[in-house]
Amino acid sequence: MIGVVLAGGESRRFGQDKALYQLPNQNVNNAQLAVDKLSPLCDCVLVSANVQNEPALIKQFAGSANVQVITDQPPFEKRGPLSGIYAATCQFDLPVELLILAVDYPYVSVDVLSVLANHVNCYAQTPDADHYTLAHFTTTREVLHDFLMLDDYRLRYFITEVQQCAPISFANAELFVNYNTPEADHHAH
Repeated sequence: MIGVVLAGGESRRFGQDKALYQLPNQNVNNAQLAVDKLSPLCDCVLVSANVQNEPALIKQFAGSANVQVITDQPPFEKRGPLSGIYAATCQFDLPVELLILAVDYPYVSVDVLSVLANHVNCYAQTPDADHYTLAHFTTTREVLHDFLMLDDYRLRYFITEVQQCAPISFANAELFVNYNTPEADHHAH
């Protein structure tokens, strides 16, 4: 199983790079948090970066043997999470089993990820939201390429319709707080 950290978002609402952001109560930045959670479950972890944060992330993970920083692959650059997932599939010739975690879920636990890892084709769901950037499925570069050629970049549609992923319900929505503004930290934990 290959871990994929989605760290290439533009972070427009957030105002600074989410992957490199360090929460006040954490010792490491969000990208490192995500890698540390995926590493025990995965053979290797791919960190999908953008052109702005790629140099910092390459430097950060230079000493980590099982971590590789990747960037969007043509012709599907800057199209959101699916660009990062496509870049991950481009590293492999065969079908690849992916465990996806976006950097904006700093509180998701290894337990949650291992539940996802133990089910085929699934994504996380809480009572009030679907979390498509927390998912586990097996796909190929060809499947993703053919889907993206339709000019459809909706992760939800790819996850639910193409990959036929089923939701796995988690009651503790606290773990799934999605940080879009740095101020959100103040009333958390």
